[in-house]
Amino acid sequence: MRVVIDHVAGTRRGQRQEIPATARIRFGRHPDCEVAFDAHRDIDASSRHAELRPVEAGWVLVDIGSSNGTYVEGRRVTETPVSAATPTGVEFGMGGPRVRLFIGDDAAIEALAPAVIELARPAWLVPAIAAGALLLLLVILAATC
Repeated sequence: MRVVIDHVAGTRRGQRQEIPATARIRFGRHPDCEVAFDAHRDIDASSRHAELRPVEAGWVLVDIGSSNGTYVEGRRVTETPVSAATPTGVEFGMGGPRVRLFIGDDAAIEALAPAVIELARPAWLVPAIAAGALLLLLVILAATC
């Protein structure tokens, strides 16, 4: 059994990690985490954000006191079971890095469809739109005065 982590958004988007499913897997910006996000750019993720832990019944994803929360399939969780052979979407902080988790054997991993990688939006896009809207508002105000 292995845990497959497909990075679908964030600075590691497009990358895949495969980790033996033998012990806990830590997620966060700290370099000691098995799944480490960029410490300077993935700021919605905490240094030590969450852990995927083996339990008797399978696996559980636990938020370990993150600042911005852990979201599984869009729902904020503090602890949630993760089923084997079922792709699970996880977001580390609203708008933060997103991964697709999958736990399975070789055959299940081989049959897994490719992850949908989100397009990166340029960092300047939102500020440029806001500046354009502000400029338009100023022009309208100046024209009416």
